Amino acid sequence: MNHSPGGKTTAGGTGLLRRTSTKTAAAVAAGSLLLTGGGVAFADDIFNNLDGSIDSTAEVLPLNAGGANGTTTLAVAPTNDIKNGCNLTGSTTLSLNLASSNTAVATVSPSSVTFTSCGDTKTLTITPVGAGTATVSASQVSNNTGGTFNLAPATFTVNVAAAAPSNTAPVLNITGVTAGASYVKGSVPAALCSVSDTEDGASTFGATLSAISGTDAAGGVGSQTASCTYTDQGGLTASSSVTYNITDGSAPEISYTLSPAIPDGSNGWYKSPVALHWIVTEEDSPSTLQLTGCQDQDITADLVATDFSCSASSSGGTAATQTVNLGKDATAPTVAASGGTGTQGNDGWYLSDVEATFTGTDATSGLLAATQAVTSSGEGAAVKVDSPAFTDIAGNTTAAGAASQTFKIDKTAPSVGYTSAAGLDGTNGWYRSDVVATFTGTDATSGLATATRTATTDGEGEVEVLSPAFSDIAGNTTAAGAASHTFKIDKTAPTVSFDSVVADSYFGATAAKPTCTASDSVSGLAGSCVVDGYSSAVGPHTLTATAKDLAGNTTTVTQSYTVKAWTLKGFYQPVDMNGVLNTVKNGSTVPAKFEIFAGDTELTDPALAKFTTKQVTCSLLSPVDDIETTATGNTSLRYDATSGQFIYNWKTPTVAGSCYTLTMTANDGSSISANFKLK
Repeated sequence: MNHSPGGKTTAGGTGLLRRTSTKTAAAVAAGSLLLTGGGVAFADDIFNNLDGSIDSTAEVLPLNAGGANGTTTLAVAPTNDIKNGCNLTGSTTLSLNLASSNTAVATVSPSSVTFTSCGDTKTLTITPVGAGTATVSASQVSNNTGGTFNLAPATFTVNVAAAAPSNTAPVLNITGVTAGASYVKGSVPAALCSVSDTEDGASTFGATLSAISGTDAAGGVGSQTASCTYTDQGGLTASSSVTYNITDGSAPEISYTLSPAIPDGSNGWYKSPVALHWIVTEEDSPSTLQLTGCQDQDITADLVATDFSCSASSSGGTAATQTVNLGKDATAPTVAASGGTGTQGNDGWYLSDVEATFTGTDATSGLLAATQAVTSSGEGAAVKVDSPAFTDIAGNTTAAGAASQTFKIDKTAPSVGYTSAAGLDGTNGWYRSDVVATFTGTDATSGLATATRTATTDGEGEVEVLSPAFSDIAGNTTAAGAASHTFKIDKTAPTVSFDSVVADSYFGATAAKPTCTASDSVSGLAGSCVVDGYSSAVGPHTLTATAKDLAGNTTTVTQSYTVKAWTLKGFYQPVDMNGVLNTVKNGSTVPAKFEIFAGDTELTDPALAKFTTKQVTCSLLSPVDDIETTATGNTSLRYDATSGQFIYNWKTPTVAGSCYTLTMTANDGSSISANFKLK
């Protein structure tokens, strides 16, 4: 068994192959050129993971005939060829066929794969069939990405040893560092060769490190490769290499000088010329240094305060931007009146003392205080206020009184008093509606904006109404409620209700006249409530209950009922009805039979009916019928319980040839009649 740096790499069954690195993973990520088909093109790489580099050199997968299958993984490495980043975006796909050049030696499964993103990976299984060598390669079936793909890094060679080998190929891994990884200078992990061999056992030894390459290699920044080779006692060799990057971990440094170092004016301002010189250093990766700004300055003329900046970045990072503010000024400011602040009123009046504002201007350094205020004193139509002194940042001063302004000031609010009211008058000093109270204001200075204003009451009872706010012409306002007046207000009529309800009934059964109850929670009742419209006569009736309060509000409620008439049946035989002229011998007693009903109830009291007779002219056109049955005795009225009828025995007059109408009138006013002719 031996191991040495560099040389051929072989491995058995674990996916470790020999690769000669012509393009590292870092180079792929940076978009390096690939040679495909004899031309130069940018393309995303399809590569296997049999070693740590991505290149077009076919790796070797050693297997034993009849032994375990081997595996490797295909993946995508973007190179920013047509698209910035991965070609596989959105719903685009890349489909590949996979084939072995000699299926008698080894087969590959699956035979086709489809990639849908750059994070997509595909595991291939290599089955050893017989001793020999075969090449596994990929070919494109379809590609709708709009980009291109380099398939060369996916190709690898399968070496299958004869069956039942006496020696198992070693497995070699490089640990500590990762292919394509970046490590800060001074913090690169140790690269180790880790070997696993069935016959020889495990061993670990240090990897061989190449010289650092790159533009800034002199500063220890660039690309470096760790390589391992191992040959077991049976003569099988495995080798591998890993290329990684060493980066600059320190940003550039920026400093500057000023001449003169200390300003000769106030507040950092210069009055004399000043020079600015920038100093930028980068030790590890000077080739990557980028400067923004960083121009030296010679300031000889007056200059407004200006920021001069210097920014620097390199592969080691970005330095904090340095900014120098420089300015030169020697001119005093000018001053102008710019109004005032206070409680503004109307028509140019102020309602309070005014802070008169004055504004200074300075063309170069500006003012220490751009505006200053002076408070007025007193009241009047022309209160004068003078400007204070103004100083600019460079120290130039303008004396006080360079400008002035005047103001109209009135700080006194109006006085207010109650004068009159309007509303719906009631009685006893009460109002029966909301009251509109009128208040009058007075102002001795600028006068009233509105001399009178009104306010409306809200609610009932002893209601106090407050004056509204009053403003004078200047805008001083007397708050609402400065004056008030109290009114007695009752807008609500009394409540009235019947103490009982008179229901519909038949004559003689009508309920008694109801009483009523009333109340008033504000002014109180003016007397008791009164019920009108009661009657027990037949027909419809409406009752009214009326109440009045002390303010004069009146409420009337009603209820209606009907007194229904009785039902009269008869006269029954021997008396004929319907205009028939009953003939009977004069002086005879005729039985007039009838019934009286109150709804379904038959009435039996003879006092409920009375009879009258009236002589009438005999009609020759009326039908005639003789009375077949007569009674004896004088005129009388009785109720016959046996027959369930009233019987009125009428003793007819003794005047032959005369005609009469016999009428029964019930106490409810309803009646029935029959006509008679005496013989």
